[in-house]
Amino acid sequence: MIDQQTAAYASRLPQLAWTYARDPMCVADCKTEIVVDVNPAAVRVTGFSREEMIGKRISVLHPEAERAPVLAAFQDAATGAQRGYEGFHLLRKDGGWVPISIFTSDVFELDGKLLILGVFRDVSELEEKEQRLRIRSWALKAYSDAALALARARSSAGLMQEICEAITRDSIFVLSWVGYAEEGPDKPVRIAGAAGSALPYLDGLEISWSADKPYGRGPTGISIRNNAVRIMEDSEEDEIYRPWREKARKHGIRSSISIPFIAEGNRRGVITVYASEPRAFGPVVTEAFTHLAEELGRGLQLLRRTEELEVERQKREQAQIELTSALASVIRAISTTFEMRDSYTAGHQSRVAALAYAIGKEMGWTEDRLQALRMAAMVHDIGKISIPIEILANPIAPGAPEWKLIKEHPEMGYKILKDIPFYWPIGETVRQHHERLDGSGYPRGLKGNAILQDARILAVADIVESMASARPYRPALGVNAALTEIESLAGTRLDAEVVRICLSLFREKGFVLPAVNAP
Repeated sequence: MIDQQTAAYASRLPQLAWTYARDPMCVADCKTEIVVDVNPAAVRVTGFSREEMIGKRISVLHPEAERAPVLAAFQDAATGAQRGYEGFHLLRKDGGWVPISIFTSDVFELDGKLLILGVFRDVSELEEKEQRLRIRSWALKAYSDAALALARARSSAGLMQEICEAITRDSIFVLSWVGYAEEGPDKPVRIAGAAGSALPYLDGLEISWSADKPYGRGPTGISIRNNAVRIMEDSEEDEIYRPWREKARKHGIRSSISIPFIAEGNRRGVITVYASEPRAFGPVVTEAFTHLAEELGRGLQLLRRTEELEVERQKREQAQIELTSALASVIRAISTTFEMRDSYTAGHQSRVAALAYAIGKEMGWTEDRLQALRMAAMVHDIGKISIPIEILANPIAPGAPEWKLIKEHPEMGYKILKDIPFYWPIGETVRQHHERLDGSGYPRGLKGNAILQDARILAVADIVESMASARPYRPALGVNAALTEIESLAGTRLDAEVVRICLSLFREKGFVLPAVNAP
């Protein structure tokens, strides 16, 4: 039996939820589209008073460009056709707006009126994280293109120009240039290679590394003098950058990074990259460009020293190995950052990598091929960056439309990774990890020998880890259930030898997935 005190407390819960909810809430009349009431969170987030919002049409809470779509969505929700909406913004009194997702209740009747409750979820942090991920993906692509330029360079001038072109190709990096710090009374910086859509920014630009010259007190001059990376977070806020602010506006420049390096003959060099977004150079992006500057310096020294073609080839091959190792570190960093986006699947890729590596080792693969398999596993779900977090974290099993979107992630992952200059086909492995021997997989329905051996291993490891671990829409099924599943698919959908080795690892050799407890 529920006692009176408990019943009284329970009766107050709806009002407490309305009053203390973190998300803005709004009740509107289904017929008139007029706001009937808003909760305190709506007042706090928008800056409008409760009185200023009540009695207004629901659409005026949104930017003008969104008002027609908002009304259409409202009528849609009023008919019960849909409950969630993305891509809208909540207007603030100061003229700004907050990116939101909207979730609506069923229509209910109160005092003779048909009403509907809308909950506005602030997705600012999510959008910011996704933007950082996009920037890091651009940095990864720029880094891989620059690595290819280093591998095929035939002259120092050609190398610097190719690297600048690689950095600014299809990215938010609108300008990149490489220069030498010259000696002399004015200590000028001579540009030796430059590329990007904002290239006219350099026209008439005087650059120096002398602290006594006005044009030597910018980010690049400071970077060379201090022999340290210098980041300009936002051209609209950085006081040091004030003399160049107006010119930067004309060419779409908002942030930059300057990285010094030692070139041939111990000459001082610098590479400066400009982005169209403020604060574009976070830790992972900075690490990538710092590695690139170091390799550029080594590449320039190599080009100067090497005279015999065979020696040059061997040294470049070693440089490529070092680049691959550095790129692997960047991939791991991006993989970890990506997994933070979805707490339910955090660690999934690393556990799949551990199992895939163990299977490959049992098959007698060489260490370099095992590392390639591990790297493919570490980023095999990177294509899910294109899937809204609401789908990935939904406690209800995905429906047909959501599964259709989820099934696009192998192809999206391939598009992100396909141009990375690894010896092994990591991008294609990621693309094929949901293919099955009988052609029932996706995205291309490959069969039999058309599926890479790396992808066959990854498929088995992915199934085992996914079933053994919990998902938002189901509890963990356990390792034993996962092993039974792959055993039933051996030879039909999954590679029989890979399944045999996987079963042996768990049942005979004591392999345990990290942080997963078998029942």
